[in-house]
Amino acid sequence: MPHIIRKANESKPRDITCGEMRDLTTSKDFNGMDIVHVTITDPTKEHYHKELTEVYYVLKGSIDVEADDIVEHLEKGGLIMIFPRTNHKAWKTSQEDAEILVICCPPWTEEDEVMI
Repeated sequence: MPHIIRKANESKPRDITCGEMRDLTTSKDFNGMDIVHVTITDPTKEHYHKELTEVYYVLKGSIDVEADDIVEHLEKGGLIMIFPRTNHKAWKTSQEDAEILVICCPPWTEEDEVMI
């Protein structure tokens, strides 16, 4: 197949510590990255990744991201790229729940994530 089409509202939601996540792609689709839609209702727990680079792109609302003790504010249309071994956490700053697209390269694995 030369391409993949997915809709967030057609992906099964699953609860995560900061809200809800919907897989748009997985390593089964392409072993170089995965893409998820996340609704942030609560702060994430501080963590880092051993190997993956993570990109957050804000679709709705606004968030703050703390990366190695530096806080960046992102609003709709804003993006942050977080490199491996960077301690980070995020939380919504808008009254409404924030929605972000998260791109992980390579795909996320439980073994790669280290909680602080």
